[in-house]
Amino acid sequence: MEIKKVCVLGAGLMGSGIAQVCAQAGYEVTMRDIEQRFIDGGMNTIKKNLSREAEKGKITKEQMDAVLDVSSPLWI
Repeated sequence: MEIKKVCVLGAGLMGSGIAQVCAQAGYEVTMRDIEQRFIDGGMNTIKKNLSREAEKGKITKEQMDAVLDVSSPLWI
């Protein structure tokens, strides 16, 4: 059985980090929390982390955009 989808419960510091790593690894990710504002905060943290990685040259801008594209199959 191959795992293709991941659901992360909680969009705080740890949850957003887990969701980011999973999305970068190519998994379909669902991030859930009790309020939408927590999800938004988690996504902002992911954006900030990916921007920092792109500035340092660890990932390309295209890779960052692919991970952040919530319409892609990576984010559900």
